[in-house]
Amino acid sequence: MTNSKRPVLVFGATGRQGGSVAKALLRNGWPVRAIVLNSADDASLELQNAGVELVEGSFEDADVIRSATKDVHGVFSVLPATLAAEDEVRYGVLIADIATEAGVDHFVYSSGASVGDEPTGVPRFDAKSRIEAHVRELSITATIIRPMIFMEMLVRPGFGLDEGRLVSLIRPEHSIQLTAVEDIGKFVAAVLADKARFGGVTLKIASDRVTGHDLEAAFTEATGRPITYERFSDDVLAANADLAHMAKSLEGGPLAERVDFDAMREINPELLSFRSWLAGSGRRALAEALGTSSIPG
Repeated sequence: MTNSKRPVLVFGATGRQGGSVAKALLRNGWPVRAIVLNSADDASLELQNAGVELVEGSFEDADVIRSATKDVHGVFSVLPATLAAEDEVRYGVLIADIATEAGVDHFVYSSGASVGDEPTGVPRFDAKSRIEAHVRELSITATIIRPMIFMEMLVRPGFGLDEGRLVSLIRPEHSIQLTAVEDIGKFVAAVLADKARFGGVTLKIASDRVTGHDLEAAFTEATGRPITYERFSDDVLAANADLAHMAKSLEGGPLAERVDFDAMREINPELLSFRSWLAGSGRRALAEALGTSSIPG
């Protein structure tokens, strides 16, 4: 399965993407090391109990990162969405540089599907493009993944589900490609297991493609109650640069680029459809978005 029993260093392991990667790597027989802010909090202890080696530190601790990177096979780098754009670039560059200095065999950077050939004008999207460009200049075998919009985004409170509707980015007849966060870990585990195939590759990943009408039907089925679908109004999009860019990109930009789902399933045979995700790991978040403790069925 793997050619090395040296660990993989995972950033963000107490979060969604990093947690998914840590879990998938452990399942595939990789030793996992993770840098955490507080090794005594519940999320960190859960990692430790699962067999993850914890290193306490932050993105500001370059010496800690250097020490944690020593003798690892691979590094998975993902930055929190809460960072300011300049901080994201600074930390992303630092992690990649340290991995290169340490002679890491395979570096995986999680970017974003909104990244394209042209600047977006949205700082947090363009930060990822700048990190990508820096990684490509380094003398390290690297893979860049660009996950499509997370399924989790559609079940966040405030998108209307508690009112019997879903408000999102696409027109009802148009399609959106979605990624289940747990699938990200499976993709990264496959990437790290095959350096020859994935080294130097930029891989856009998704789990499913659905229309607004499909979303309406899937939510209605999952909740057992009528859920209607509508797109954000032009006024809402005009007031939010991030949402406006994503909506535009879904119609004719990087987010509209078609992912090859046969290729996705070949890399990750356990690829989740949106319906299966709603019925499984997305069920709790769906209940919270509906404002209920559970969903019948």
